[in-house]
Amino acid sequence: MSYCTMDALAITTLCVNQELMFDGKDGGKKATIGVVLSIAAIIMIAGVTAPSITGKVSFANTGAQGQQQQETIPAAPSSAYITADDVYQKAENPSPQKRTYTLIAQNAEIEVSNGVKAKVWTYNGTVPGPTLRFTEGDEVTVRFVNKTPYAHTIHFHGSHNSENDGVFPQVPPGKEYTYRFVAEEAGLFMYHCHAFPTTEHVRMGMFGAMIVDPVHHAMEPAREYMFVLSEFDAKDPVATITEFYPVNGYPNQYMDNPIRVLEGETARFYVIGIGGVLQSPFHIHSTIFKVWQSGILWNAPHHAQTHLIANGDTAIIEAKWSEAGRYLFHVHGIQEERGSMAFIDVVKDASELKAVERPSNMQGSKSMIEWQEGLIRTLEKPEVTEYDGNPDDSQAGASSPSGHGAGHMQGTGEEAAVVAAAVAANSVSIVKGSSNPDMTGSSSSPYQPHTVKVSPGSSVVWENDDNAMHTVTEAESNAFDSGLLQAGAQWEHMFDTKGQFQYYCTLHPWMKGSVIVE
Repeated sequence: MSYCTMDALAITTLCVNQELMFDGKDGGKKATIGVVLSIAAIIMIAGVTAPSITGKVSFANTGAQGQQQQETIPAAPSSAYITADDVYQKAENPSPQKRTYTLIAQNAEIEVSNGVKAKVWTYNGTVPGPTLRFTEGDEVTVRFVNKTPYAHTIHFHGSHNSENDGVFPQVPPGKEYTYRFVAEEAGLFMYHCHAFPTTEHVRMGMFGAMIVDPVHHAMEPAREYMFVLSEFDAKDPVATITEFYPVNGYPNQYMDNPIRVLEGETARFYVIGIGGVLQSPFHIHSTIFKVWQSGILWNAPHHAQTHLIANGDTAIIEAKWSEAGRYLFHVHGIQEERGSMAFIDVVKDASELKAVERPSNMQGSKSMIEWQEGLIRTLEKPEVTEYDGNPDDSQAGASSPSGHGAGHMQGTGEEAAVVAAAVAANSVSIVKGSSNPDMTGSSSSPYQPHTVKVSPGSSVVWENDDNAMHTVTEAESNAFDSGLLQAGAQWEHMFDTKGQFQYYCTLHPWMKGSVIVE
């Protein structure tokens, strides 16, 4: 006898017998073969889940009359706890709120592991940046201030128009930009810098979380935590395999400061994969958990033992434990050995939790996210570097286009030096490795030749021989601007007016060159 059993959460499987006749050379042997027909049906009707179908199918030979023997398939009650209430279809917000945030791009030195310090790029001084939270349909305004020597942006996952996508414009040092959008989808999203090269900016720490609560109806009361899974290497920000795979910016922080939930209480984990190379197979010990794929609450959830979170994707996970004890979660693979492992202490007594829990935006739930953000700041001990646009600033020797060294020549001495170094040429190479801030002087200029001399009516062609994007932007008034030049791209500009023109790269402001027209 063979058995066909399946719990029909969203798939009903029907097993039937089909008698097939085989006329072989051995005299017409007859056999019966079981054929399994799978009928997929999404069941989302008034919270009713389909029953399990358990059937017995006979593979015994049939009699001479060829009659099929088949037992009945009795129905069994389902053990599923996913219902229609677990799907949060889009709904209109009857009273949308206006939510305003300020995010500041800041360079900082933080502790990235016990006794290990590194320079990072941040939103508001920590890695990850602050968690933004609002309700579906709210009108969101984010003021972004760039207080670093580099161009940065904020790219928000979710729906919005081009002006608020966080790719264009690239926000130069010392400038600011305001993003505005309506929170269209309920779920978990990320924000991160999308200046180029984007992988480097994200690896250096410019990312954070964004929760959009559903307006349709509240989720099940739960204890909420946020986990952002990232990659970091203090020696090489674009290493293929990195030294650390932190959870919330600091490796293994929850081994010494365990996640705590109550026995029998639902824990809701908001999980983000912001890595650049390795995916994140997220595993929770001693439970089967519920997952909203891609963190979108419109999706029907499913059950999992391990859930793969792709880079740039998210998941909302709910789990519970019926017995107190110490459990684990971790990312399966090399990541768990390099920082992405955590203890979960399931406790019977809620007294210690009450001091650090906060009411959630989700009615009836308790948020531990504020406690997590405080722990991050305590462990990282951020020392923010204030940037004033001076080229002698300690941050990689970079300078702002609005600071010293930009625009007009700074005096007759500098002007004479530039003129003396001028080369009669009509082409300029943006050399390989020019995004390195150490390449600042004319002898090792990222633009070669550093200064070219042409006559009025002549054109100059710039070719990007680097593997990163760059710009050629006039420093005084943006009189000419190449826009983003991909690797291998060329850009040409004609000079009609006599004068001395200094230009720079808006993405890497320490990159400077000059054109003399005479």
